[in-house]
Amino acid sequence: MMARARRTRAESQATTRARRTQAERRATTRAAVLDSARRLFGRKGFDDTTLDEIAAEAGMTIRPIYHYFGSKLELFEAVNAAMEERIVATLQGTTGDELAAWRAYLELCEDPEFRRIVLVDAPRVLGRERWAASEVTRTVASRLGRGERGESLVPDLAARMLIAALAEAALAIGEADDPVRASREAGELAARLFEGLRPPASGKETS
Repeated sequence: MMARARRTRAESQATTRARRTQAERRATTRAAVLDSARRLFGRKGFDDTTLDEIAAEAGMTIRPIYHYFGSKLELFEAVNAAMEERIVATLQGTTGDELAAWRAYLELCEDPEFRRIVLVDAPRVLGRERWAASEVTRTVASRLGRGERGESLVPDLAARMLIAALAEAALAIGEADDPVRASREAGELAARLFEGLRPPASGKETS
């Protein structure tokens, strides 16, 4: 009886290990596909990248790509989502006011892969309107119009207008011939915009 119980436990543990190993293999394969797709989409763009090239870059056949993602469009959506997670993490990890968060975002815009995927191809391939419901927009809305102590700096309507303006600025950076210069100019304009919307300091005389 005890021997049978030990065998049962051993078989159960072996099954658990096999399932865990299989899950780890799946995760590794999926990550390899995403990494390969990010590099190629970032270098060649959505239209000029094929699934065969992504598979070859990842050192596998095309079958796992269809298994995990279904199509080139769904794979691109997954790559873009991973890029957007970088934006959210950057914004959430930024200390200071909304201008500091915006400047941190502009630094991401200087990454060629990020620009090509998120700012150039994603609006065209996935639709510009999707930004309104994205996690990025929700995160920006939660940061925008708040000072260092969390006080409200701008009304909700103004915050929504700012989000739209800054989104357009980001897209303009992606389309610019000189993205670094465009990023710098966008940062300067954003600084003026935010400064103009700040309420006057307490006790400061106004004309």
